[in-house]
Amino acid sequence: MVLKKQTVWLLTMLSLIIVLSAYYIMTPNSENVAFVDDQEQSQEESKKEDAKETNADEDMVTSSVSSDETFAALRLDIQEERDAAIEEYTAVIASEASTDLRNEAHEQRQELLALSQKESVLENLIKSEGYSDAIVYTLADNKVRVIVKAEQLSNEEANNIMVLAQEQLGNQQRIAVEFQPVK
Repeated sequence: MVLKKQTVWLLTMLSLIIVLSAYYIMTPNSENVAFVDDQEQSQEESKKEDAKETNADEDMVTSSVSSDETFAALRLDIQEERDAAIEEYTAVIASEASTDLRNEAHEQRQELLALSQKESVLENLIKSEGYSDAIVYTLADNKVRVIVKAEQLSNEEANNIMVLAQEQLGNQQRIAVEFQPVK
């Protein structure tokens, strides 16, 4: 009786595979891959045509987009690094390591999460001061790097940003403020 159930199950699965194969072969939209490629080619051609028609003002928009991409790439790198560290700490916590080692990993993980949250709050505070974008990143040895997107950054503005950073992150940090011009 077991053999008969296995045979029925096998025949059912084979017939299902055959029916699905026939369905995908016979559908009128089976050329989706070619259609997508044609669409991408037409989009590339339209981008080339748009690029020919741009003037100097639109070139500035393009450069600010690349600046936005730089900020996004930097944020992504920072997040990937943090995620990798958190993953390592989580692996130690889940392992069969000693209790002291697991507690230390848990504390370091919590500190890293708290630091990320403080940096995010500081970025939002800097943006609320009128800057279009900001990235805050704590490096090793208590060094903090603040990158602000602004036309110019005077010494007074940089000092104000440093004060905000010290209030949010603590006085033990060495803070470097940089700016990236908005174009």
